[in-house]
Amino acid sequence: MQKKRIEGILPALVTPFDADGEVYLEGLRRYVEHLVGKGVHGLFVCGSYGSGPLMTPEQRMQVAETVAETVNGRISIVLHIGAADTQTTLRLLKHAESLKVDAVAAVTPFYYRHLKGAIVNHYKRLIDASNLPVLVYNNPKYAHYVVTPEVLSELAEYGLAGVKDSSGDIALFYNFMGEVKKPGFIFLIGSQTHLVPAMIGGASGCVSGLSNAFPEFIIHIYELCRRGEYEEAAKLQKKANVLRKVTGEGIPVPFYHAVMRMLGVDIGVPKAPFEPVSQVEYQRIQQALVEHGMLDS
Repeated sequence: MQKKRIEGILPALVTPFDADGEVYLEGLRRYVEHLVGKGVHGLFVCGSYGSGPLMTPEQRMQVAETVAETVNGRISIVLHIGAADTQTTLRLLKHAESLKVDAVAAVTPFYYRHLKGAIVNHYKRLIDASNLPVLVYNNPKYAHYVVTPEVLSELAEYGLAGVKDSSGDIALFYNFMGEVKKPGFIFLIGSQTHLVPAMIGGASGCVSGLSNAFPEFIIHIYELCRRGEYEEAAKLQKKANVLRKVTGEGIPVPFYHAVMRMLGVDIGVPKAPFEPVSQVEYQRIQQALVEHGMLDS
């Protein structure tokens, strides 16, 4: 049974690692406490920013256990369990059920270009096996499959609880919200770059990369939207989108390791093949964030 509502701003939690590629547990605990203290509404754990696909199942379970223990029910946790194969995803699902998490999400099985029937049956198996709410994680750029509104609606009728959409296509997100009629369905936009238009359309919340470093800034945009103050929210949305350019292209995991160091929060190093940013890049990021008023000079 769902313990907490999945809504608001959920950082796409970056996982700390040590130089050997093992999970930096002390850093993870401190980082989670830092974000809880900043007022985030929840955490999205072991996703793309969390290096989920780079970890072994055992490491993912270690992260899930540590985050759940540290949070201890104070905010919601959506645990990403998606993998390239159904059996590993089911294994991570069963482990999730033993923890204090509020929902699980699974990216569409990646690498191979699966047909619609395989995708639908994959999620039906998860729904059938789960005592937790199950969310589809739509990330076509990396998983090579676009979940359609029709597929999402079919799965919603079967028992799917929600979607995290990282397609970057706000029209698709609106089509999801228009097609799915299930009451209480969770609609999470997968980037703060679309937060304001998503909220105007009725989104539940946002899984945000930038809120790893600047949670209060992203929460402020969300709260403005909740109050209907869209003009002010739109101004800050533009700033958030400029800041996204500062982070770099793709999934900028090394950026967050660097920025958290600037903010005095030790989250170790990224997991190889990611590499820490160079000293030149570190200085470029620092200068850009100072210029945008996100860091003190």
